[in-house]
Amino acid sequence: MRKIIKIASLGVIIALAGLVCESQEFVSAKLYVQQGDLEAAEKFFLQALEVPADASNALIPYLLASQVYVRQQRYEEMNEMLDEALRRNPTQNYQGHPIAELVENIRQVQWQEEYQRGANLFNKIISQLEGQSLDDNQRQGLLAAKDHFETAILIWPDQAPAYASLVLCYRQLGDEAGESAALDKALEMDPDDGQVLLLAGERALQAGETVEAVKYYQRAQKNDPENILIMQRLTSLYIELGDLQAALEILEETQKNSPRDPNTYFNIGAVYSNIANDALRKGQDIYREVVSAIPIDNEQLAIAMELFKQAQGAYSEALYFMDNTLALDPDDAAADLAIREIQKTKKILDTVQRSVEQMLQ
Repeated sequence: MRKIIKIASLGVIIALAGLVCESQEFVSAKLYVQQGDLEAAEKFFLQALEVPADASNALIPYLLASQVYVRQQRYEEMNEMLDEALRRNPTQNYQGHPIAELVENIRQVQWQEEYQRGANLFNKIISQLEGQSLDDNQRQGLLAAKDHFETAILIWPDQAPAYASLVLCYRQLGDEAGESAALDKALEMDPDDGQVLLLAGERALQAGETVEAVKYYQRAQKNDPENILIMQRLTSLYIELGDLQAALEILEETQKNSPRDPNTYFNIGAVYSNIANDALRKGQDIYREVVSAIPIDNEQLAIAMELFKQAQGAYSEALYFMDNTLALDPDDAAADLAIREIQKTKKILDTVQRSVEQMLQ
């Protein structure tokens, strides 16, 4: 019996020793949290932070952040305390999890809540606009969305999506300075984010910096190859610059990642159609010069014929991809119109080719 009493007494001593390890300030802070008195809790948490014996206790700043500052939405102070918790002891265990994991989780949860509030407001207003100017209520809604995005950035400054969304907010509000500053910050925080690079490319284009825009779009496509919008912007830019082969390579890579996307098939068909048109135009120019000269230059005529053959091949490829577009999306009127136009051009080209073949005999 005495032995049992001694063991029980030892257990009590150990339990009491565990309680003694926490400073009175820390114990009081937790008690005030339980009572809902956050002002008093903060006071004692801050005092506990200064107790030398608790200098390595990461739980003090973590609880101050999670139990006081989160509830009060004081996110700057929250971040300071979370950083302090990581500095003190990131591996310290609390409720079965290391402090480092808990810190990341609390930031992620709070960031997601604020970001989603901003995104919901922004999307709601954009869906109402339909090309119209903002009214006062919509402007106020965008300003509120902007505040949510800025709060999300305050909670977790390392996350680029909030910066990108902030750029779009400023754009809708007509605040060019705010838009540019937010984009610069987004590029600084996450220079490889596809959406951020897409926005940077748009800014470069607006400034007339075409080469710089191509670089941004190329990086965006590399980091986010399944983003259809990035693909469309980059291919459109290549087509505008006359680099049809580069546009085709981008689209073919996109097709590998999205083999059932009708937009990709349509765009590949459109590029092949442009390649065909370019070859046809060059062939026609040579053909006109040849037939207007005496004697006929057969070498130039042969070059024209080769260009016509290239055009025929490219038109056939264009038809193939347009047909597949309709197979995936039977209601695509643009693809249907493109097919009819290509077929019409091919018939004319057939006639021109037969004429050239006769002249070359």
